[in-house]
Amino acid sequence: MAQEATEGVGGTVGAFNFIRRVGFPSTPEVLSAFLTLAVLASILALPLAGVDLQAALLFPLTVVLIPTIIGEALNSATILHGDKVLNFRRLIGLEILSWFPLVAALPLGAIAGAIASNTTFWADGFFMVLVFSLPIRFLTVASISSMPSWKKLSASALPPILSIVSFLIIGPTVGIADVASALFMRGTAASVVGIVLSAAGVSRIIRDVEKSGTPEVRDSPLTLFRVFLQHWLRSDPEPLESRLGALGTQGVIEGSILSFSDTKGAVGSVVVSNFHPGPYRDLGSAGLPSRLKASLERSKGGVVQVPHGISNHQLNIVSQKDVQRVIEKVVEQYPVGTPVHDSSAMIRSAVDEAKISGQIFGNVAFLTLTLSPTDMEDLPDEVAREIERESQARGLTAIVADAHNSLSNQTSITPEQARKLVEASVKVLDQLTLARRSPFRAGSASDPLEEFHLEDGIGPGGLSSLVVRNGNQIVAYLTIDGNNMKTGVRETILRDLETIGISDGEIMTTDTHLVTGLVRSNLGYYPVGAHADLGLLTQKVRETVQRAMATMEESTAGFSKFSIEVRVLGSETFQTITGFVGRIARRIARQFYMLEVLTLAVTLVILFFP
Repeated sequence: MAQEATEGVGGTVGAFNFIRRVGFPSTPEVLSAFLTLAVLASILALPLAGVDLQAALLFPLTVVLIPTIIGEALNSATILHGDKVLNFRRLIGLEILSWFPLVAALPLGAIAGAIASNTTFWADGFFMVLVFSLPIRFLTVASISSMPSWKKLSASALPPILSIVSFLIIGPTVGIADVASALFMRGTAASVVGIVLSAAGVSRIIRDVEKSGTPEVRDSPLTLFRVFLQHWLRSDPEPLESRLGALGTQGVIEGSILSFSDTKGAVGSVVVSNFHPGPYRDLGSAGLPSRLKASLERSKGGVVQVPHGISNHQLNIVSQKDVQRVIEKVVEQYPVGTPVHDSSAMIRSAVDEAKISGQIFGNVAFLTLTLSPTDMEDLPDEVAREIERESQARGLTAIVADAHNSLSNQTSITPEQARKLVEASVKVLDQLTLARRSPFRAGSASDPLEEFHLEDGIGPGGLSSLVVRNGNQIVAYLTIDGNNMKTGVRETILRDLETIGISDGEIMTTDTHLVTGLVRSNLGYYPVGAHADLGLLTQKVRETVQRAMATMEESTAGFSKFSIEVRVLGSETFQTITGFVGRIARRIARQFYMLEVLTLAVTLVILFFP
């Protein structure tokens, strides 16, 4: 057996949580927040400095809000026009972050001025906040925008320059006449120096990122970051898929199809493949299970299940073109006949936490693997290879599904757990070779689970059910379009199904990554049942299984295999990229803090030590 645990892709949860902050609310909401921020800071501070209330209200409008909004409107309409990410709404969101310290700086300046009998300290606070925001502005625009450097520098400097000009021209006219002209000169000088330092410092940071990162990720790190944002924020995966495709390798996607038919036609099918439904959201093969299900149901009929096969991020399909090729291949290789007329009952075996179910149709053994209620994640490929070798030695063909149905915390499969899963599978295979076989009845039903959403951890494939009756035993195979299942939910549902006559069964998930990266959680998504009404989910499962039971008729089974070569993004490459993002983010943070400290120190010297 493998001597190393199978690890998930590290670094992605933190990256998703970080990127999510770029997605600001609607334009009216960000403008409202900006207005509230500026006015609140002014009315809390300026009356303490002897400025009347009317001037305290006019100052944030004429010096902060109007010039800033005009500046960002000009940026979005001219300088940054056509940028894939930085539209007006997000630029105003950046302004909120830039001006947020004003809420503390203005009141503190006014209080300090009252103590020191200096009515201009609040204005020093204004200039300090403006200069302090410059590195944030320059770094954000430089790293996110794909425009030429001169446009990014101009866009970064325009709003603060307009704010300074407005302060110099309009400030005295709104009743702030006691601000000495020397302060205007010092504030302007500090702002100019801050712009120069920020532009130079950020340019150095960007060059360092590109120089150190390009050899490691084999592409421009910032270009990857920008096309990632373009996909994340604009749902445009093509540029990112193109970049990742160049970094990927050729991989072979293999799978098996077990189909069922009765006298009326197709009952349904189970498709198990080694493709991985990742890496996240709708990028690459993340939504392949539900797309494959929908395509097969349209073309072949019945209810299709696409449970998670034994696979990991090594076989994330990169492009939508290759995803479509896989779907077409499965449709093409769908069993043309259903010559199998008998099956065994479901047989179970366990070795400690490793639990295996198995049922044979002709010489095809359908196995499901779970560690529930122990946490489980993607299984190593060697588990599948060893089970396949053992089944072939017994004259059987195995279809092996990773039930992927118990998770509460980030984890990885240990070599000992992998060994136990293989050992328990061998016990089931031994029993299946000796099991009595007889005609069987099958029925199916599905439910889109429209009451739940991607944010709840349930994808568009909803719930698919297949019930098989052999003798007095009725078993249910259920697949929910989600990424794993909250620990304990499997047991709750299976116990409930016993009340309607289900003898045994297994609940599987597709491992869809459409749900990944949408919510803040320790996993980056919610496993099925972790953020859903469990009572309602259990009820929907029970009702769907009852409908499937009502359709049971004597049935036959068919089997086929498929194989196709596509471009995949191996886990090593993806981990290299995400690992680099984490390391470079820390490096940028250190350099950015140094730049902020330098800029703030120079500002203090200019303002207070003329």
